[in-house]
Amino acid sequence: MDGGTQGVVRHRRVDGVHVLTLAHPPVNALSAAVRVGLSRALDLAQDEGAAAILIRAEGRGFSAGADIAEFDAKPARDVPDLGAICSRIEDFPVQVIVALHGIVLGGGLELALAAHLRVASDKAMLGLPEVALGLLPGAGGTQRLPRLIGAEQALRMMLTGTPVAAAEGLAMGLIDHVVTGDPGVFALRMAQERAGTTPLRTCDRRDGMRDGAAYQAAVTVARTRNKGHRLPAPAKIADCVEAALLLPFEQGLIFERAAFEDVLQTPEAGGLRHIFLAERSAARLPATVATAQVKPPLALAIWGAGGVAADIAGQALRSGMRVTLADPSREVLMAALEAIAARQLTDLADGRLTPQARDADWARLTSTIGQGGLEGAEVLVLMRPDLALSGGAVVLSLVGRLRGTIPLALAEGPGRLAEVTVTADTPPDRMATAFAFVRRMGWRGVPVGAGGPAIPRLSAALAEAVSEIEAEGIPRTTIAAALAADGIAGDGRAQTRPAGADAITRRCLWAMANEGARLVENGTLRRPSDVDALAAGAGLVARWTGGPMFRADAAGLLILRRDLRLWAKGNPALWTPAPLIDRLIAEGRSFAALDRA
Repeated sequence: MDGGTQGVVRHRRVDGVHVLTLAHPPVNALSAAVRVGLSRALDLAQDEGAAAILIRAEGRGFSAGADIAEFDAKPARDVPDLGAICSRIEDFPVQVIVALHGIVLGGGLELALAAHLRVASDKAMLGLPEVALGLLPGAGGTQRLPRLIGAEQALRMMLTGTPVAAAEGLAMGLIDHVVTGDPGVFALRMAQERAGTTPLRTCDRRDGMRDGAAYQAAVTVARTRNKGHRLPAPAKIADCVEAALLLPFEQGLIFERAAFEDVLQTPEAGGLRHIFLAERSAARLPATVATAQVKPPLALAIWGAGGVAADIAGQALRSGMRVTLADPSREVLMAALEAIAARQLTDLADGRLTPQARDADWARLTSTIGQGGLEGAEVLVLMRPDLALSGGAVVLSLVGRLRGTIPLALAEGPGRLAEVTVTADTPPDRMATAFAFVRRMGWRGVPVGAGGPAIPRLSAALAEAVSEIEAEGIPRTTIAAALAADGIAGDGRAQTRPAGADAITRRCLWAMANEGARLVENGTLRRPSDVDALAAGAGLVARWTGGPMFRADAAGLLILRRDLRLWAKGNPALWTPAPLIDRLIAEGRSFAALDRA
Protein backbone atom coordinates (compact mmCIF):
# COMPACT_ATOMS: atom_id res chain seq x y z
CA MET A 1 0.00 0.00 0.00
CA ASP A 2 1.27 3.49 -0.78
CA GLY A 3 -0.39 6.84 -0.68
CA GLY A 4 -0.50 10.26 -2.18
CA THR A 5 -2.54 13.43 -2.20
CA GLN A 6 -3.90 15.37 -5.14
CA GLY A 7 -5.42 18.39 -3.41
CA VAL A 8 -9.07 17.78 -2.68
CA VAL A 9 -8.98 14.24 -4.10
CA ARG A 10 -6.76 11.85 -2.15
CA HIS A 11 -5.33 8.83 -3.92
CA ARG A 12 -3.88 5.61 -2.53
CA ARG A 13 -3.40 2.03 -3.66
CA VAL A 14 -4.51 -1.11 -1.86
CA ASP A 15 -2.90 -3.94 -3.81
CA GLY A 16 -4.29 -3.36 -7.31
CA VAL A 17 -7.28 -1.27 -6.19
CA HIS A 18 -6.95 2.49 -6.59
CA VAL A 19 -8.88 4.27 -3.84
CA LEU A 20 -9.98 7.84 -4.66
CA THR A 21 -11.24 9.87 -1.70
CA LEU A 22 -13.14 13.15 -1.99
CA ALA A 23 -11.72 15.50 0.66
CA HIS A 24 -13.34 18.87 0.05
CA PRO A 25 -15.11 20.02 3.25
CA PRO A 26 -17.67 20.84 4.32
CA VAL A 27 -19.89 18.95 1.84
CA ASN A 28 -17.50 17.64 -0.84
CA ALA A 29 -19.01 19.92 -3.47
CA LEU A 30 -17.90 18.87 -6.94
CA SER A 31 -16.07 22.10 -7.67
CA ALA A 32 -13.62 22.66 -10.49
CA ALA A 33 -10.77 21.63 -8.19
CA VAL A 34 -12.49 18.35 -7.31
CA ARG A 35 -13.23 17.56 -10.96
CA VAL A 36 -9.61 18.22 -11.91
CA GLY A 37 -8.48 16.01 -9.03
CA LEU A 38 -10.76 13.18 -10.13
CA SER A 39 -9.59 13.47 -13.73
CA ARG A 40 -5.92 13.27 -12.72
CA ALA A 41 -6.57 10.35 -10.39
CA LEU A 42 -8.37 8.48 -13.17
CA ASP A 43 -5.42 9.22 -15.49
CA LEU A 44 -3.04 7.71 -12.95
CA ALA A 45 -5.25 4.67 -12.39
CA GLN A 46 -5.40 4.06 -16.14
CA ASP A 47 -1.66 4.55 -16.64
CA GLU A 48 -0.87 2.10 -13.83
CA GLY A 49 -3.36 -0.52 -15.01
CA ALA A 50 -5.60 -0.44 -11.94
CA ALA A 51 -7.45 -3.69 -11.34
CA ALA A 52 -10.43 -1.81 -9.85
CA ILE A 53 -11.31 1.64 -8.55
CA LEU A 54 -13.08 2.60 -5.33
CA ILE A 55 -14.45 6.13 -4.94
CA ARG A 56 -15.30 7.19 -1.39
CA ALA A 57 -15.42 10.42 0.61
CA GLU A 58 -14.36 11.95 3.90
CA GLY A 59 -16.61 14.04 6.13
CA ARG A 60 -20.31 13.94 6.93
CA GLY A 61 -21.44 12.89 3.48
CA PHE A 62 -20.32 11.64 0.09
CA SER A 63 -21.18 14.84 -1.81
CA ALA A 64 -23.83 17.55 -1.86
CA GLY A 65 -23.34 17.96 -5.61
CA ALA A 66 -22.23 20.87 -7.73
CA ASP A 67 -20.78 24.09 -6.36
CA ILE A 68 -23.63 26.52 -7.03
CA ALA A 69 -21.29 29.50 -6.79
CA GLU A 70 -19.64 28.28 -10.02
CA PHE A 71 -22.84 28.09 -12.08
CA ASP A 72 -22.57 31.60 -13.44
CA ALA A 73 -18.80 31.51 -13.96
CA LYS A 74 -17.20 30.51 -17.25
CA PRO A 75 -15.17 27.33 -16.63
CA ALA A 76 -11.50 27.20 -17.51
CA ARG A 77 -10.70 25.31 -20.69
CA ASP A 78 -8.68 22.63 -18.91
CA VAL A 79 -11.38 21.84 -16.31
CA PRO A 80 -13.62 18.90 -17.24
CA ASP A 81 -17.33 19.20 -16.60
CA LEU A 82 -19.04 16.66 -14.39
CA GLY A 83 -20.71 14.98 -17.35
CA ALA A 84 -17.30 14.18 -18.84
CA ILE A 85 -16.10 12.78 -15.51
CA CYS A 86 -19.20 10.58 -15.24
CA SER A 87 -18.80 9.27 -18.78
CA ARG A 88 -15.18 8.46 -18.13
CA ILE A 89 -16.06 6.56 -14.95
CA GLU A 90 -18.79 4.63 -16.75
CA ASP A 91 -16.49 3.70 -19.64
CA PHE A 92 -13.58 2.63 -17.42
CA PRO A 93 -12.54 -0.91 -18.42
CA VAL A 94 -12.46 -2.27 -14.84
CA GLN A 95 -14.93 -2.12 -11.98
CA VAL A 96 -15.59 1.31 -10.48
CA ILE A 97 -17.36 1.01 -7.13
CA VAL A 98 -18.63 3.91 -5.00
CA ALA A 99 -19.01 3.87 -1.23
CA LEU A 100 -21.79 6.26 -0.22
CA HIS A 101 -22.55 7.74 3.19
CA GLY A 102 -24.45 10.72 4.56
CA ILE A 103 -25.87 13.01 1.91
CA VAL A 104 -25.52 11.94 -1.72
CA LEU A 105 -27.19 14.71 -3.68
CA GLY A 106 -27.31 16.17 -7.16
CA GLY A 107 -24.03 15.72 -8.99
CA GLY A 108 -22.85 13.45 -6.19
CA LEU A 109 -25.61 10.97 -7.03
CA GLU A 110 -25.00 11.42 -10.76
CA LEU A 111 -21.37 10.43 -10.21
CA ALA A 112 -22.57 7.37 -8.29
CA LEU A 113 -24.99 6.46 -11.08
CA ALA A 114 -22.09 6.41 -13.54
CA ALA A 115 -20.18 3.88 -11.40
CA HIS A 116 -20.71 0.17 -11.91
CA LEU A 117 -21.68 -0.76 -8.35
CA ARG A 118 -23.06 1.32 -5.49
CA VAL A 119 -22.58 0.45 -1.82
CA ALA A 120 -24.33 2.70 0.72
CA SER A 121 -24.43 3.13 4.45
CA ASP A 122 -27.85 2.44 5.96
CA LYS A 123 -27.89 6.11 7.04
CA ALA A 124 -27.25 7.49 3.53
CA MET A 125 -29.80 9.79 1.86
CA LEU A 126 -29.82 10.01 -1.93
CA GLY A 127 -31.53 12.61 -4.07
CA LEU A 128 -31.58 14.84 -7.13
CA PRO A 129 -32.81 18.23 -5.82
CA GLU A 130 -31.88 20.31 -8.90
CA VAL A 131 -35.54 21.19 -9.55
CA ALA A 132 -35.47 23.37 -6.41
CA LEU A 133 -32.96 25.57 -8.26
CA GLY A 134 -35.02 25.57 -11.46
CA LEU A 135 -32.63 23.06 -13.02
CA LEU A 136 -32.44 19.41 -13.99
CA PRO A 137 -29.67 16.84 -13.55
CA GLY A 138 -27.13 17.71 -16.22
CA ALA A 139 -24.43 15.05 -15.89
CA GLY A 140 -26.41 12.09 -17.20
CA GLY A 141 -28.81 11.68 -14.28
CA THR A 142 -31.96 11.86 -16.39
CA GLN A 143 -30.59 9.12 -18.66
CA ARG A 144 -29.01 6.73 -16.15
CA LEU A 145 -31.52 6.87 -13.30
CA PRO A 146 -34.59 5.65 -15.27
CA ARG A 147 -32.48 2.83 -16.73
CA LEU A 148 -32.04 1.54 -13.19
CA ILE A 149 -35.37 2.29 -11.49
CA GLY A 150 -37.89 3.12 -14.22
CA ALA A 151 -39.64 6.31 -15.25
CA GLU A 152 -42.17 6.56 -12.40
CA GLN A 153 -39.65 6.43 -9.56
CA ALA A 154 -37.06 8.47 -11.45
CA LEU A 155 -39.57 11.22 -12.16
CA ARG A 156 -40.72 11.22 -8.55
CA MET A 157 -37.16 11.74 -7.34
CA MET A 158 -36.36 14.46 -9.88
CA LEU A 159 -39.65 16.36 -9.81
CA THR A 160 -39.97 16.50 -6.02
CA GLY A 161 -36.27 16.67 -5.24
CA THR A 162 -36.98 14.66 -2.09
CA PRO A 163 -34.12 12.33 -1.09
CA VAL A 164 -34.72 8.63 -0.48
CA ALA A 165 -33.18 6.56 2.28
CA ALA A 166 -30.66 3.86 1.43
CA ALA A 167 -33.14 1.07 2.20
CA GLU A 168 -35.65 2.49 -0.26
CA GLY A 169 -32.88 2.97 -2.80
CA LEU A 170 -31.97 -0.71 -2.46
CA ALA A 171 -35.59 -1.78 -2.93
CA MET A 172 -36.02 0.25 -6.11
CA GLY A 173 -32.69 -0.81 -7.63
CA LEU A 174 -30.79 2.43 -7.16
CA ILE A 175 -28.34 0.88 -4.68
CA ASP A 176 -26.67 -2.53 -4.98
CA HIS A 177 -25.73 -3.10 -1.32
CA VAL A 178 -26.62 -1.41 1.99
CA VAL A 179 -24.37 -1.92 5.00
CA THR A 180 -24.17 -0.69 8.57
CA GLY A 181 -21.13 1.33 9.51
CA ASP A 182 -18.48 2.41 7.01
CA PRO A 183 -19.47 1.33 3.48
CA GLY A 184 -15.88 1.78 2.35
CA VAL A 185 -14.77 -1.43 4.07
CA PHE A 186 -17.38 -3.54 2.27
CA ALA A 187 -16.80 -1.71 -1.02
CA LEU A 188 -13.03 -2.26 -0.86
CA ARG A 189 -13.50 -5.97 -0.29
CA MET A 190 -15.89 -6.09 -3.22
CA ALA A 191 -13.40 -4.20 -5.40
CA GLN A 192 -10.67 -6.70 -4.48
CA GLU A 193 -12.93 -9.65 -5.25
CA ARG A 194 -13.93 -8.22 -8.64
CA ALA A 195 -10.52 -6.91 -9.60
CA GLY A 196 -9.83 -7.27 -13.30
CA THR A 197 -13.42 -8.24 -14.22
CA THR A 198 -15.38 -6.54 -16.96
CA PRO A 199 -18.04 -4.16 -15.55
CA LEU A 200 -21.66 -3.76 -16.60
CA ARG A 201 -22.16 -0.12 -17.54
CA THR A 202 -25.29 1.70 -16.39
CA CYS A 203 -25.87 2.94 -19.94
CA ASP A 204 -26.20 -0.70 -21.06
CA ARG A 205 -28.77 -1.61 -18.43
CA ARG A 206 -32.51 -1.70 -19.12
CA ASP A 207 -33.83 -2.81 -15.72
CA GLY A 208 -36.27 0.09 -15.52
CA MET A 209 -37.29 0.00 -19.19
CA ARG A 210 -38.66 -3.51 -19.55
CA ASP A 211 -42.27 -2.27 -19.74
CA GLY A 212 -42.22 0.45 -22.38
CA ALA A 213 -45.94 1.18 -22.10
CA ALA A 214 -45.77 1.74 -18.33
CA TYR A 215 -42.66 3.86 -18.80
CA GLN A 216 -44.38 6.14 -21.33
CA ALA A 217 -47.51 6.30 -19.20
CA ALA A 218 -45.45 7.61 -16.27
CA VAL A 219 -44.02 10.34 -18.51
CA THR A 220 -47.53 11.32 -19.63
CA VAL A 221 -48.76 11.53 -16.04
CA ALA A 222 -45.81 13.75 -15.09
CA ARG A 223 -46.51 16.10 -17.98
CA THR A 224 -50.17 16.38 -17.03
CA ARG A 225 -49.43 17.10 -13.38
CA ASN A 226 -46.95 19.84 -14.23
CA LYS A 227 -48.95 21.49 -16.99
CA GLY A 228 -49.03 25.24 -16.47
CA HIS A 229 -46.06 25.26 -14.11
CA ARG A 230 -44.26 28.61 -14.19
CA LEU A 231 -40.87 26.90 -13.92
CA PRO A 232 -39.69 25.26 -17.16
CA ALA A 233 -37.59 22.56 -15.46
CA PRO A 234 -40.38 20.05 -14.63
CA ALA A 235 -41.48 19.79 -18.26
CA LYS A 236 -37.87 19.49 -19.42
CA ILE A 237 -37.25 16.69 -16.90
CA ALA A 238 -40.18 14.74 -18.33
CA ASP A 239 -38.82 15.30 -21.85
CA CYS A 240 -35.38 14.02 -20.84
CA VAL A 241 -36.77 10.89 -19.16
CA GLU A 242 -38.77 10.19 -22.32
CA ALA A 243 -35.59 10.70 -24.38
CA ALA A 244 -33.86 8.05 -22.29
CA LEU A 245 -36.36 5.52 -23.66
CA LEU A 246 -36.51 6.75 -27.24
CA LEU A 247 -32.95 7.82 -28.05
CA PRO A 248 -29.60 6.04 -28.07
CA PHE A 249 -27.72 6.76 -24.85
CA GLU A 250 -25.20 9.21 -26.32
CA GLN A 251 -27.97 11.14 -28.07
CA GLY A 252 -29.89 11.17 -24.79
CA LEU A 253 -26.91 12.79 -23.07
CA ILE A 254 -26.80 15.47 -25.75
CA PHE A 255 -30.55 16.05 -25.37
CA GLU A 256 -30.17 16.34 -21.61
CA ARG A 257 -27.28 18.79 -21.87
CA ALA A 258 -29.24 21.03 -24.24
CA ALA A 259 -32.20 20.99 -21.87
CA PHE A 260 -29.93 21.83 -18.92
CA GLU A 261 -28.42 24.80 -20.77
CA ASP A 262 -31.91 26.00 -21.67
CA VAL A 263 -33.21 26.05 -18.10
CA LEU A 264 -29.91 27.38 -16.71
CA GLN A 265 -30.41 30.60 -18.68
CA THR A 266 -34.01 31.22 -17.58
CA PRO A 267 -34.78 34.13 -15.23
CA GLU A 268 -36.57 31.72 -12.90
CA ALA A 269 -33.48 29.55 -12.44
CA GLY A 270 -31.38 32.66 -11.90
CA GLY A 271 -33.81 33.84 -9.24
CA LEU A 272 -33.77 30.50 -7.44
CA ARG A 273 -29.97 30.37 -7.40
CA HIS A 274 -29.87 33.90 -6.02
CA ILE A 275 -32.32 33.06 -3.24
CA PHE A 276 -30.40 29.90 -2.34
CA LEU A 277 -27.18 31.88 -1.88
CA ALA A 278 -29.02 34.81 -0.25
CA GLU A 279 -30.50 32.53 2.41
CA ARG A 280 -27.07 31.19 3.29
CA SER A 281 -25.69 34.72 3.62
CA ALA A 282 -28.66 35.98 5.63
CA ALA A 283 -28.36 33.16 8.16
CA ARG A 284 -24.61 33.70 8.66
CA LEU A 285 -23.97 34.82 12.24
CA PRO A 286 -21.46 37.43 13.34
CA ALA A 287 -18.16 35.75 14.19
CA THR A 288 -18.44 36.57 17.89
CA VAL A 289 -21.83 34.86 18.04
CA ALA A 290 -20.95 31.86 15.87
CA THR A 291 -17.95 31.00 18.06
CA ALA A 292 -19.67 31.47 21.42
CA GLN A 293 -19.98 28.21 23.35
CA VAL A 294 -23.52 27.79 24.68
CA LYS A 295 -25.70 24.78 25.39
CA PRO A 296 -29.03 24.47 23.56
CA PRO A 297 -31.83 25.30 26.01
CA LEU A 298 -33.87 22.39 27.29
CA ALA A 299 -36.61 24.20 29.25
CA LEU A 300 -38.98 26.80 27.81
CA ALA A 301 -41.65 28.87 29.51
CA ILE A 302 -44.29 30.87 27.63
CA TRP A 303 -46.15 33.72 29.29
CA GLY A 304 -49.31 34.37 27.33
CA ALA A 305 -51.18 31.43 25.77
CA GLY A 306 -53.02 33.32 23.03
CA GLY A 307 -52.16 33.76 19.37
CA VAL A 308 -49.39 31.46 18.15
CA ALA A 309 -48.41 30.38 21.67
CA ALA A 310 -49.93 26.92 21.12
CA ASP A 311 -47.90 26.49 17.92
CA ILE A 312 -44.69 27.52 19.70
CA ALA A 313 -45.39 25.22 22.62
CA GLY A 314 -46.17 22.31 20.31
CA GLN A 315 -42.99 22.84 18.30
CA ALA A 316 -40.92 23.03 21.48
CA LEU A 317 -42.42 19.74 22.67
CA ARG A 318 -41.65 18.09 19.33
CA SER A 319 -38.05 19.25 19.70
CA GLY A 320 -37.80 17.51 23.08
CA MET A 321 -37.95 20.57 25.32
CA ARG A 322 -39.77 20.86 28.64
CA VAL A 323 -42.50 23.47 28.34
CA THR A 324 -44.40 25.56 30.85
CA LEU A 325 -47.39 27.36 29.35
CA ALA A 326 -48.85 30.11 31.54
CA ASP A 327 -51.60 32.68 31.19
CA PRO A 328 -53.73 34.72 33.59
CA SER A 329 -56.91 33.47 31.89
CA ARG A 330 -58.15 29.90 32.39
CA GLU A 331 -60.18 30.10 29.18
CA VAL A 332 -57.21 31.21 27.05
CA LEU A 333 -54.99 28.55 28.59
CA MET A 334 -57.54 25.77 27.98
CA ALA A 335 -57.98 26.88 24.36
CA ALA A 336 -54.22 26.64 23.82
CA LEU A 337 -54.07 23.15 25.34
CA GLU A 338 -56.95 22.04 23.13
CA ALA A 339 -55.11 23.42 20.09
CA ILE A 340 -51.98 21.44 21.00
CA ALA A 341 -54.05 18.27 21.42
CA ALA A 342 -55.81 18.81 18.08
CA ARG A 343 -52.48 19.18 16.26
CA GLN A 344 -51.26 15.98 17.90
CA LEU A 345 -54.34 14.09 16.75
CA THR A 346 -53.69 15.25 13.19
CA ASP A 347 -50.05 14.17 13.43
CA LEU A 348 -51.13 10.78 14.81
CA ALA A 349 -53.55 10.26 11.94
CA ASP A 350 -50.87 11.21 9.38
CA GLY A 351 -48.26 8.95 10.92
CA ARG A 352 -45.95 11.82 11.94
CA LEU A 353 -46.40 11.07 15.64
CA THR A 354 -46.63 7.86 17.63
CA PRO A 355 -48.86 7.42 20.70
CA GLN A 356 -45.72 6.93 22.79
CA ALA A 357 -44.23 10.22 21.55
CA ARG A 358 -47.51 12.03 22.23
CA ASP A 359 -47.57 10.75 25.80
CA ALA A 360 -43.94 11.81 26.25
CA ASP A 361 -44.80 15.30 24.97
CA TRP A 362 -47.63 15.69 27.47
CA ALA A 363 -45.35 14.50 30.26
CA ARG A 364 -43.00 17.41 29.49
CA LEU A 365 -45.82 20.00 29.38
CA THR A 366 -46.91 21.98 32.42
CA SER A 367 -49.75 24.50 32.35
CA THR A 368 -50.39 27.10 34.99
CA ILE A 369 -52.72 30.01 35.63
CA GLY A 370 -50.63 32.99 36.62
CA GLN A 371 -46.86 33.34 36.66
CA GLY A 372 -45.98 30.57 39.07
CA GLY A 373 -43.38 28.13 37.75
CA LEU A 374 -41.82 30.49 35.20
CA GLU A 375 -38.68 31.23 37.21
CA GLY A 376 -36.79 28.03 36.38
CA ALA A 377 -37.05 28.28 32.60
CA GLU A 378 -33.87 28.60 30.59
CA VAL A 379 -35.76 30.64 28.00
CA LEU A 380 -38.88 32.64 28.73
CA VAL A 381 -41.00 33.74 25.79
CA LEU A 382 -43.08 36.81 26.51
CA MET A 383 -45.86 36.89 23.95
CA ARG A 384 -46.53 40.40 22.69
CA PRO A 385 -50.03 40.40 21.18
CA ASP A 386 -49.93 44.19 21.35
CA LEU A 387 -47.14 44.04 18.77
CA ALA A 388 -48.68 41.62 16.30
CA LEU A 389 -47.46 42.93 12.98
CA SER A 390 -48.61 42.93 9.41
CA GLY A 391 -47.16 40.24 7.20
CA GLY A 392 -48.05 37.46 9.61
CA ALA A 393 -45.30 38.36 12.07
CA VAL A 394 -45.57 38.37 15.83
CA VAL A 395 -43.00 39.85 18.20
CA LEU A 396 -41.72 37.73 21.06
CA SER A 397 -39.32 38.71 23.80
CA LEU A 398 -36.80 36.09 24.82
CA VAL A 399 -35.51 36.27 28.37
CA GLY A 400 -32.66 33.79 28.47
CA ARG A 401 -30.60 32.12 31.15
CA LEU A 402 -28.30 35.15 30.89
CA ARG A 403 -31.05 37.39 32.28
CA GLY A 404 -31.20 39.50 29.20
CA THR A 405 -34.01 40.22 26.73
CA ILE A 406 -33.73 39.77 22.97
CA PRO A 407 -36.60 40.71 20.62
CA LEU A 408 -37.54 38.03 18.13
CA ALA A 409 -40.06 38.39 15.31
CA LEU A 410 -41.55 35.14 14.05
CA ALA A 411 -42.95 35.36 10.52
CA GLU A 412 -45.62 33.13 9.09
CA GLY A 413 -44.65 31.75 5.73
CA PRO A 414 -43.05 28.76 4.01
CA GLY A 415 -39.64 29.49 5.51
CA ARG A 416 -40.74 29.83 9.16
CA LEU A 417 -38.27 32.65 9.69
CA ALA A 418 -37.27 34.17 12.99
CA GLU A 419 -35.70 37.63 12.88
CA VAL A 420 -33.43 37.96 15.91
CA THR A 421 -32.41 41.49 16.87
CA VAL A 422 -28.63 41.70 17.21
CA THR A 423 -27.08 44.96 18.39
CA ALA A 424 -23.51 45.99 19.13
CA ASP A 425 -24.11 46.16 22.90
CA THR A 426 -25.74 42.72 23.21
CA PRO A 427 -23.31 40.19 24.73
CA PRO A 428 -22.34 37.46 22.21
CA ASP A 429 -23.25 34.62 24.57
CA ARG A 430 -26.74 36.05 25.02
CA MET A 431 -27.18 36.31 21.26
CA ALA A 432 -25.80 32.80 20.82
CA THR A 433 -28.37 31.49 23.31
CA ALA A 434 -31.15 33.10 21.30
CA PHE A 435 -29.95 31.47 18.08
CA ALA A 436 -29.50 28.13 19.83
CA PHE A 437 -33.15 28.35 20.85
CA VAL A 438 -34.20 29.25 17.31
CA ARG A 439 -32.31 26.27 15.89
CA ARG A 440 -33.77 23.96 18.53
CA MET A 441 -37.22 25.09 17.44
CA GLY A 442 -36.48 24.26 13.81
CA TRP A 443 -36.76 27.88 12.69
CA ARG A 444 -34.36 29.67 10.38
CA GLY A 445 -32.81 32.49 12.35
CA VAL A 446 -31.74 35.70 10.61
CA PRO A 447 -29.85 38.36 12.57
CA VAL A 448 -31.20 41.89 12.12
CA GLY A 449 -30.15 45.20 13.59
CA ALA A 450 -32.06 48.05 15.16
CA GLY A 451 -35.06 49.21 13.19
CA GLY A 452 -36.42 45.72 12.59
CA PRO A 453 -38.12 43.44 12.21
CA ALA A 454 -37.78 43.79 8.45
CA ILE A 455 -40.51 41.52 7.11
CA PRO A 456 -43.44 43.62 8.44
CA ARG A 457 -41.89 46.73 6.87
CA LEU A 458 -41.59 44.99 3.50
CA SER A 459 -45.13 43.68 3.85
CA ALA A 460 -46.43 47.16 4.71
CA ALA A 461 -44.73 48.65 1.64
CA LEU A 462 -46.33 45.97 -0.54
CA ALA A 463 -49.76 46.56 0.99
CA GLU A 464 -49.49 50.32 0.50
CA ALA A 465 -48.54 49.86 -3.15
CA VAL A 466 -51.54 47.61 -3.69
CA SER A 467 -53.81 50.22 -2.08
CA GLU A 468 -52.50 52.90 -4.43
CA ILE A 469 -53.06 50.73 -7.48
CA GLU A 470 -56.61 50.00 -6.35
CA ALA A 471 -57.22 53.69 -5.70
CA GLU A 472 -56.35 54.34 -9.34
CA GLY A 473 -59.38 52.30 -10.39
CA ILE A 474 -57.85 48.90 -11.05
CA PRO A 475 -60.09 46.17 -9.58
CA ARG A 476 -58.70 44.18 -6.68
CA THR A 477 -59.37 40.94 -8.57
CA THR A 478 -57.16 42.14 -11.44
CA ILE A 479 -54.42 43.15 -9.02
CA ALA A 480 -54.59 39.80 -7.23
CA ALA A 481 -54.46 37.88 -10.52
CA ALA A 482 -51.46 39.86 -11.76
CA LEU A 483 -49.52 39.43 -8.52
CA ALA A 484 -50.31 35.72 -8.22
CA ALA A 485 -49.24 35.08 -11.81
CA ASP A 486 -45.95 36.91 -11.27
CA GLY A 487 -45.06 35.25 -8.00
CA ILE A 488 -46.04 37.95 -5.51
CA ALA A 489 -48.04 36.36 -2.68
CA GLY A 490 -48.40 33.35 -5.03
CA ASP A 491 -46.28 30.84 -6.93
CA GLY A 492 -47.31 31.71 -10.48
CA ARG A 493 -48.60 28.23 -11.16
CA ALA A 494 -51.42 27.90 -13.71
CA GLN A 495 -52.27 31.61 -13.53
CA THR A 496 -53.50 33.73 -16.42
CA ARG A 497 -51.81 37.13 -16.47
CA PRO A 498 -54.32 39.95 -16.95
CA ALA A 499 -53.68 42.98 -19.14
CA GLY A 500 -51.45 45.49 -17.38
CA ALA A 501 -49.81 42.88 -15.16
CA ASP A 502 -46.31 44.20 -15.84
CA ALA A 503 -47.12 47.64 -14.44
CA ILE A 504 -48.86 46.19 -11.38
CA THR A 505 -46.01 43.83 -10.59
CA ARG A 506 -43.36 46.49 -11.09
CA ARG A 507 -45.09 48.90 -8.73
CA CYS A 508 -45.23 46.27 -5.96
CA LEU A 509 -41.68 45.02 -6.43
CA TRP A 510 -40.28 48.56 -6.49
CA ALA A 511 -42.11 49.44 -3.28
CA MET A 512 -40.39 46.52 -1.52
CA ALA A 513 -37.04 47.26 -3.17
CA ASN A 514 -37.14 50.88 -2.01
CA GLU A 515 -38.02 49.84 1.53
CA GLY A 516 -35.32 47.20 1.34
CA ALA A 517 -32.75 49.84 0.39
CA ARG A 518 -33.76 51.83 3.47
CA LEU A 519 -33.38 48.75 5.67
CA VAL A 520 -29.86 48.20 4.36
CA GLU A 521 -28.95 51.86 4.61
CA ASN A 522 -29.96 52.18 8.26
CA GLY A 523 -28.23 48.94 9.24
CA THR A 524 -31.31 46.87 9.98
CA LEU A 525 -30.17 44.39 7.32
CA ARG A 526 -26.55 43.74 6.41
CA ARG A 527 -26.86 43.41 2.64
CA PRO A 528 -29.48 43.70 -0.14
CA SER A 529 -29.67 39.95 -0.61
CA ASP A 530 -30.96 39.68 2.98
CA VAL A 531 -34.04 41.58 1.79
CA ASP A 532 -34.61 38.97 -0.91
CA ALA A 533 -34.08 36.07 1.48
CA LEU A 534 -36.59 37.45 3.98
CA ALA A 535 -39.17 38.36 1.34
CA ALA A 536 -39.03 34.86 -0.13
CA GLY A 537 -38.92 33.13 3.26
CA ALA A 538 -42.00 35.01 4.44
CA GLY A 539 -43.93 34.22 1.25
CA LEU A 540 -44.12 37.83 0.06
CA VAL A 541 -42.57 36.70 -3.21
CA ALA A 542 -42.05 33.30 -4.82
CA ARG A 543 -38.51 32.02 -4.64
CA TRP A 544 -38.15 31.94 -8.43
CA THR A 545 -38.61 35.71 -8.63
CA GLY A 546 -35.27 36.18 -6.87
CA GLY A 547 -36.79 38.86 -4.65
CA PRO A 548 -37.28 42.63 -5.09
CA MET A 549 -33.59 43.61 -4.94
CA PHE A 550 -32.64 40.95 -7.47
CA ARG A 551 -35.40 42.12 -9.81
CA ALA A 552 -34.38 45.76 -9.39
CA ASP A 553 -30.82 44.88 -10.37
CA ALA A 554 -32.10 42.98 -13.39
CA ALA A 555 -34.06 46.01 -14.58
CA GLY A 556 -31.29 48.45 -13.65
CA LEU A 557 -31.15 50.95 -10.80
CA LEU A 558 -31.63 53.85 -13.23
CA ILE A 559 -35.01 52.37 -14.19
CA LEU A 560 -35.86 51.82 -10.54
CA ARG A 561 -35.06 55.42 -9.62
CA ARG A 562 -36.91 56.82 -12.64
CA ASP A 563 -40.10 54.97 -11.68
CA LEU A 564 -39.82 55.88 -7.99
CA ARG A 565 -39.39 59.57 -8.77
CA LEU A 566 -42.42 59.50 -11.05
CA TRP A 567 -44.63 57.96 -8.37
CA ALA A 568 -43.18 60.04 -5.52
CA LYS A 569 -45.27 63.03 -6.58
CA GLY A 570 -48.36 61.34 -5.17
CA ASN A 571 -46.87 59.61 -2.11
CA PRO A 572 -43.41 60.87 -1.15
CA ALA A 573 -43.18 58.76 2.02
CA LEU A 574 -43.50 55.52 0.06
CA TRP A 575 -41.83 56.33 -3.23
CA THR A 576 -39.04 58.86 -2.65
CA PRO A 577 -35.91 56.92 -3.66
CA ALA A 578 -33.75 55.79 -0.77
CA PRO A 579 -30.44 57.68 -0.71
CA LEU A 580 -28.65 54.35 -1.11
CA ILE A 581 -30.07 54.03 -4.61
CA ASP A 582 -28.69 57.44 -5.59
CA ARG A 583 -25.30 56.58 -4.14
CA LEU A 584 -25.04 53.26 -5.96
CA ILE A 585 -26.00 54.86 -9.26
CA ALA A 586 -23.38 57.57 -8.76
CA GLU A 587 -20.75 54.89 -8.08
CA GLY A 588 -21.82 52.77 -11.03
CA ARG A 589 -22.67 49.87 -8.75
CA SER A 590 -25.64 47.58 -8.16
CA PHE A 591 -27.30 46.02 -5.13
CA ALA A 592 -25.37 42.83 -5.93
CA ALA A 593 -22.11 44.78 -5.59
CA LEU A 594 -23.00 45.42 -1.95
CA ASP A 595 -23.65 41.72 -1.45
CA ARG A 596 -20.11 40.98 -2.59
CA ALA A 597 -18.51 43.77 -0.55
